[in-house]
Amino acid sequence: MKVLFLYRYGILGGVCTQLFHRFRHLPKDNSLEIHCGFRSDHGVKEMLGDYATLHFGLNKETTKTFLEENKFDLIIIIDTEEYIDAIREMELDSKIIVEVHTSIERNLEYLSRIKADDIDGFITVSQYMIDRIKHHIQPELKDKKITTFQNVLDSDLFKPIDVEASGPPVIGWVGKIDDHKDWKAFMQISSLIRKTNPEVEFWIVGGQTCPEALAQEVFDYAEEMGIISKFKWIDRIENIKMGSLYSILAKRKGLSLVTSHCESFGMSVLESLLAGSPIVCTNVGALPEITPESEFFKLYDLQDYEVAASKCIEVLSKSEVTNNLLIEHRAELVDKYDSSKRSTEYWEILQKQVE
Repeated sequence: MKVLFLYRYGILGGVCTQLFHRFRHLPKDNSLEIHCGFRSDHGVKEMLGDYATLHFGLNKETTKTFLEENKFDLIIIIDTEEYIDAIREMELDSKIIVEVHTSIERNLEYLSRIKADDIDGFITVSQYMIDRIKHHIQPELKDKKITTFQNVLDSDLFKPIDVEASGPPVIGWVGKIDDHKDWKAFMQISSLIRKTNPEVEFWIVGGQTCPEALAQEVFDYAEEMGIISKFKWIDRIENIKMGSLYSILAKRKGLSLVTSHCESFGMSVLESLLAGSPIVCTNVGALPEITPESEFFKLYDLQDYEVAASKCIEVLSKSEVTNNLLIEHRAELVDKYDSSKRSTEYWEILQKQVE
């Protein structure tokens, strides 16, 4: 089977990371010929180059030329409308699948412009995203099959690591410095926690690309919220080292706090849990689907800062019991999400599309 993945952004983000996990665990004797097309390369060549033939410079017009010269059994278009526009103007024998990862509503609007003859079906990562697809597509597409394949990760990268970690508890927050991830909510919750747990530290991880003015705003807001003396910002950390970070949170009897307004899946939540750090997170999007609520996975309503703070304080007060429960539960999470166990299921889904 000859497969082409089309995605506008050749970046080291969530979509390309998922492609990496799906590719790397394929058996050596597979009958797949895998190609990936992007507009430009922003590091993806290094990530995917060993597993697929990569093509860059693909916009609407160059994609049409490329597809005239190269035939594929299956084309997977990931959240990129211009590639759908390109294939609409062609007569192809390929099966066309749209794979949906984004949870941002304005970025899902392209779904409403897809016509019944454009595609053969959808793949997405959660039940929440199935509902969002059904909400956006035209009635004429209601009979198109929507298949779910949850995100996967390498559980060997995200596991409890025996790191040296001393000091007070840490509440960690991972993400971009933007309104969607809501860094200000993190600081407001931190301010409430500090009133009863003055020794706790508050770490932000991420935001390397944020503008200088916004970076200054982060520090100013930390001061305004009264947490500046306990605040630490790690603007960049390699993905391969994130397991160590979460292990530090666990060793220091802390937790990971998520304030996001929506997630199509919630990779950072899963990474944290697999590495041994409990989670308190917003009850939004697909986050409640990851695992049932428990002592180590607590949900709160979006922007209910008082409840979020109280749940964080509860986790901090029972950290030893909570961490042990999470370690006991880890095997279930590995069975459900480990890329070495589950990646072949994705390829079986694709094979069925062309049968």
